[in-house]
Amino acid sequence: MVIYSDTVIKIITSFLILILGLVLANVLSNILRKVLKEAEINKILAKQFKIKISVENYLVNIFKYLIYFAAAITVLNQLGIPTFILRIIFLVIVIIVIVFIVLAFKDWIPNLVSGFYIYKTQKIKTGDTIIMNGLTGKVKRINLIETKIITKNNEVIFIPNSNITKYEIVKK
Repeated sequence: MVIYSDTVIKIITSFLILILGLVLANVLSNILRKVLKEAEINKILAKQFKIKISVENYLVNIFKYLIYFAAAITVLNQLGIPTFILRIIFLVIVIIVIVFIVLAFKDWIPNLVSGFYIYKTQKIKTGDTIIMNGLTGKVKRINLIETKIITKNNEVIFIPNSNITKYEIVKK
C-alpha cells in the first residue's frame, strides 16, 4: 500500500486546478466572444464613436487573463505560497474592470437583457407589423441591442430593446 505525502497531493491538486482554470477560461471566453459578436459591439463603436479597434478581442482577452490570474492565485494558495498581495492586486483589477464595464455599458445592459428576452419569448418576430406608442411599422431585424422597424413612409427606426419590453406592443 502506497501512502502519498501531503506535498504530492498538493501538487496533484494544484495541477488539476490549473488545468481546470485554463479550460474554464477558454470556454467562458469563447462564450463571451460569441455574445459580443452577436451584439455587434465593434460595428456599433465604429459607427457611433469612429473607434476602429477590436473591442471584442480586448474584452475577451481581459476576461480570459483575469480567470488565468484567479487560477494562478488558487494554485499558489494550494501549494502554501502566501498570496495576500496577489489577491489584493486581483481584487483591484476586478473592481476597476467592473466599474469600467458598468459605466461604459449602463444603457447597453438593459437592452441586452431585453434582447435575450425577445429572442426567448418570440413575442415579436421579423416580418411582424407592430404598433408601439403610436408608431406603426414592420419589424425588419431584431438583434440583442435594438430592433429595426420600417414605417409605412419607409422611415427606418431603431428602437432599443428595453423600450420594446417596457411599453405595450400591439401586433397586427
